[in-house]
Amino acid sequence: MSEFILVSTTERYKTVTDNPDLETIAEYEYHFFGKKKTTFSICKIKNPVTRIVIQGVSEVFPDNSIPIKVFPKFDTTEQIEKEIFELDMDKDSKIVRVQ
Repeated sequence: MSEFILVSTTERYKTVTDNPDLETIAEYEYHFFGKKKTTFSICKIKNPVTRIVIQGVSEVFPDNSIPIKVFPKFDTTEQIEKEIFELDMDKDSKIVRVQ
């Protein structure tokens, strides 16, 4: 079983990681032209049948509860970090680890 997922939070929506079935391993911020655009959270899956809640922040929409099975899964955090750091491609974009 793949153990890790990558979720994101933006100005428009928040992915709730405060969940007993998930353990946040690391968080990274993506900055573009000096402005934070996204926070990426790498989470360890503790229960493969849990659901992820996405809430509206700047937009109003009902909470969306999504089964974890629809999220891409990874075997290692290194695989996820490789995906994240692909965004760090020039002087205008930057990835910063915050946790």
